[in-house]
Amino acid sequence: MTDENHWRKWYELGQTPQIDQAIRQIYDDLGQAISAKGPTCWSSGKCCNFNAYGHLLYVTGLEIAWYCRQIPNSPESIDLKAACPFQVDGLCSTHTIRPLGCRVYFCQQGTSDWQQEIYEKFQQQLVDLHKQLDIPYAYMEWRHGLSEAFQNRPAATD
Repeated sequence: MTDENHWRKWYELGQTPQIDQAIRQIYDDLGQAISAKGPTCWSSGKCCNFNAYGHLLYVTGLEIAWYCRQIPNSPESIDLKAACPFQVDGLCSTHTIRPLGCRVYFCQQGTSDWQQEIYEKFQQQLVDLHKQLDIPYAYMEWRHGLSEAFQNRPAATD
Protein backbone atom coordinates (compact mmCIF):
# COMPACT_ATOMS: atom_id res chain seq x y z
CA MET A 1 0.00 0.00 0.00
CA THR A 2 1.26 3.43 -0.94
CA ASP A 3 1.82 6.02 1.80
CA GLU A 4 -1.30 8.20 2.18
CA ASN A 5 0.98 11.25 2.37
CA HIS A 6 2.11 10.46 -1.15
CA TRP A 7 -1.49 10.42 -2.34
CA ARG A 8 -2.14 13.75 -0.63
CA LYS A 9 0.92 15.25 -2.35
CA TRP A 10 0.03 13.77 -5.75
CA TYR A 11 -3.53 15.06 -5.54
CA GLU A 12 -2.31 18.49 -4.47
CA LEU A 13 0.22 18.69 -7.30
CA GLY A 14 -2.08 17.02 -9.83
CA GLN A 15 -4.30 20.07 -9.85
CA THR A 16 -1.53 22.63 -10.40
CA PRO A 17 -1.16 24.26 -13.82
CA GLN A 18 2.53 23.27 -13.91
CA ILE A 19 1.83 19.54 -13.52
CA ASP A 20 -1.25 19.66 -15.74
CA GLN A 21 0.76 21.30 -18.51
CA ALA A 22 3.74 18.95 -18.05
CA ILE A 23 1.63 15.79 -18.21
CA ARG A 24 -0.38 17.03 -21.17
CA GLN A 25 2.85 17.95 -23.00
CA ILE A 26 4.32 14.49 -22.40
CA TYR A 27 1.09 12.92 -23.67
CA ASP A 28 1.00 15.24 -26.72
CA ASP A 29 4.61 14.44 -27.59
CA LEU A 30 3.87 10.75 -27.13
CA GLY A 31 0.89 11.07 -29.48
CA GLN A 32 3.12 12.52 -32.17
CA ALA A 33 5.69 9.74 -31.72
CA ILE A 34 2.96 7.11 -31.98
CA SER A 35 1.37 8.76 -35.03
CA ALA A 36 4.74 8.57 -36.76
CA LYS A 37 4.59 4.76 -36.33
CA GLY A 38 1.20 4.63 -38.06
CA PRO A 39 -0.81 2.24 -35.89
CA THR A 40 -4.55 1.90 -36.33
CA CYS A 41 -6.97 2.08 -33.44
CA TRP A 42 -10.22 0.33 -34.29
CA SER A 43 -11.95 1.62 -31.14
CA SER A 44 -12.87 -1.95 -30.26
CA GLY A 45 -12.06 -1.67 -26.57
CA LYS A 46 -10.09 -4.90 -26.77
CA CYS A 47 -6.93 -3.23 -25.53
CA CYS A 48 -8.74 -2.34 -22.27
CA ASN A 49 -9.34 -6.01 -21.54
CA PHE A 50 -5.99 -6.47 -19.85
CA ASN A 51 -6.68 -9.99 -18.67
CA ALA A 52 -7.44 -11.30 -22.17
CA TYR A 53 -4.06 -10.10 -23.41
CA GLY A 54 -2.09 -11.03 -20.31
CA HIS A 55 -1.35 -7.32 -20.02
CA LEU A 56 -0.85 -5.30 -16.86
CA LEU A 57 -0.99 -1.54 -17.12
CA TYR A 58 1.44 0.32 -14.88
CA VAL A 59 1.22 4.01 -14.06
CA THR A 60 2.72 6.50 -11.67
CA GLY A 61 0.85 7.70 -8.62
CA LEU A 62 1.03 11.25 -9.95
CA GLU A 63 -0.60 10.16 -13.22
CA ILE A 64 -3.45 8.53 -11.33
CA ALA A 65 -3.99 11.57 -9.09
CA TRP A 66 -3.91 13.89 -12.13
CA TYR A 67 -6.36 11.57 -13.91
CA CYS A 68 -8.69 11.45 -10.90
CA ARG A 69 -8.71 15.26 -10.77
CA GLN A 70 -10.07 15.25 -14.33
CA ILE A 71 -13.01 12.91 -13.75
CA PRO A 72 -16.18 14.10 -11.98
CA ASN A 73 -17.00 10.82 -10.26
CA SER A 74 -15.16 7.69 -9.34
CA PRO A 75 -16.52 4.17 -9.25
CA GLU A 76 -17.69 3.00 -5.83
CA SER A 77 -15.20 0.17 -6.05
CA ILE A 78 -12.71 -1.27 -8.46
CA ASP A 79 -13.00 -4.87 -9.60
CA LEU A 80 -9.33 -5.79 -9.74
CA LYS A 81 -10.11 -8.79 -11.96
CA ALA A 82 -12.25 -6.95 -14.51
CA ALA A 83 -11.32 -4.77 -17.44
CA CYS A 84 -10.69 -1.09 -16.82
CA PRO A 85 -13.51 0.49 -14.76
CA PHE A 86 -13.67 3.37 -17.23
CA GLN A 87 -14.54 1.10 -20.11
CA VAL A 88 -18.21 1.78 -20.92
CA ASP A 89 -20.02 -0.29 -23.54
CA GLY A 90 -16.66 -1.68 -24.60
CA LEU A 91 -15.03 1.73 -25.12
CA CYS A 92 -12.83 4.06 -23.09
CA SER A 93 -14.96 6.75 -21.46
CA THR A 94 -11.90 8.84 -20.56
CA HIS A 95 -9.93 8.48 -23.77
CA THR A 96 -8.56 12.05 -23.82
CA ILE A 97 -7.01 11.74 -20.35
CA ARG A 98 -5.99 8.07 -20.37
CA PRO A 99 -2.56 7.25 -18.90
CA LEU A 100 0.67 6.85 -20.81
CA GLY A 101 0.48 3.05 -20.89
CA CYS A 102 -2.99 3.13 -22.47
CA ARG A 103 -1.75 5.52 -25.13
CA VAL A 104 1.13 3.26 -26.14
CA TYR A 105 -0.62 -0.10 -26.10
CA PHE A 106 -2.21 -1.27 -29.34
CA CYS A 107 -3.54 -4.79 -29.85
CA GLN A 108 -2.94 -4.48 -33.60
CA GLN A 109 -0.42 -7.02 -34.90
CA GLY A 110 2.96 -5.57 -35.77
CA THR A 111 2.90 -2.81 -33.18
CA SER A 112 4.67 -4.58 -30.35
CA ASP A 113 8.10 -4.11 -31.93
CA TRP A 114 8.12 -0.35 -31.20
CA GLN A 115 5.79 -0.07 -28.20
CA GLN A 116 8.36 -0.88 -25.51
CA GLU A 117 10.94 1.58 -26.80
CA ILE A 118 8.44 4.43 -27.00
CA TYR A 119 6.95 3.53 -23.63
CA GLU A 120 10.35 3.58 -21.92
CA LYS A 121 11.27 6.93 -23.49
CA PHE A 122 8.12 8.68 -22.29
CA GLN A 123 7.96 6.85 -18.97
CA GLN A 124 11.44 8.25 -18.34
CA GLN A 125 10.05 11.73 -18.94
CA LEU A 126 7.51 11.10 -16.17
CA VAL A 127 10.31 9.86 -13.89
CA ASP A 128 12.33 12.98 -14.74
CA LEU A 129 9.34 15.20 -13.93
CA HIS A 130 9.17 13.62 -10.47
CA LYS A 131 12.90 14.17 -9.94
CA GLN A 132 12.90 17.76 -11.19
CA LEU A 133 10.07 18.77 -8.88
CA ASP A 134 11.02 16.50 -5.96
CA ILE A 135 7.74 14.59 -6.17
CA PRO A 136 7.47 11.17 -4.48
CA TYR A 137 7.59 8.45 -7.13
CA ALA A 138 5.67 5.19 -7.15
CA TYR A 139 4.93 2.89 -10.07
CA MET A 140 1.86 0.69 -9.66
CA GLU A 141 -0.64 -1.49 -11.48
CA TRP A 142 -3.52 0.65 -12.78
CA ARG A 143 -6.48 -1.00 -11.06
CA HIS A 144 -4.71 -1.38 -7.71
CA GLY A 145 -3.53 2.22 -7.97
CA LEU A 146 -7.04 3.45 -8.76
CA SER A 147 -8.40 1.56 -5.78
CA GLU A 148 -5.85 3.24 -3.50
CA ALA A 149 -6.40 6.61 -5.13
CA PHE A 150 -10.16 6.48 -4.58
CA GLN A 151 -9.62 5.53 -0.95
CA ASN A 152 -7.33 8.54 -0.53
CA ARG A 153 -9.19 10.99 -2.75
CA PRO A 154 -9.76 14.41 -1.17
CA ALA A 155 -13.37 15.04 -0.17
CA ALA A 156 -13.71 18.09 -2.41
CA THR A 157 -11.81 18.62 -5.65
CA ASP A 158 -11.00 22.07 -6.92
